[in-house]
Amino acid sequence: MRFVIDHSSGRAVYQQIVDYVKREVALGRYRSGEQIPTVRDLAKQLVLNPNTIAKAYRILERNGIITTRPGAGTYIADSESPLTREAKEKILTEQLEYAIVEAVSLKVGRNIFTELFNRLLEKFHF
Repeated sequence: MRFVIDHSSGRAVYQQIVDYVKREVALGRYRSGEQIPTVRDLAKQLVLNPNTIAKAYRILERNGIITTRPGAGTYIADSESPLTREAKEKILTEQLEYAIVEAVSLKVGRNIFTELFNRLLEKFHF
């Protein structure tokens, strides 16, 4: 597992970690039951405060993406998310709104945005 942090992105480091893990799971690069680095190991690898990693892991665990087994480590959770439909929709709506705001600010037309969206749906076999 190779985490990459972009300190110039304007996105919080803990959120970059959350986004990275979610993306890798969605792409099938990380599978259910696969172990990921401990908070301490990842903090050392990325030269970050362990609290930053712990915050990202708490969010991932709350969203059902990872599970922590005391004394055994942190693992990618089973694919079934414990979140309710409403909670899932809220999270997705926020992310889609963010993408649309970016598209508008970049002056990307609706057709191009839709084309990119559909291309990504195919990429993720959705």
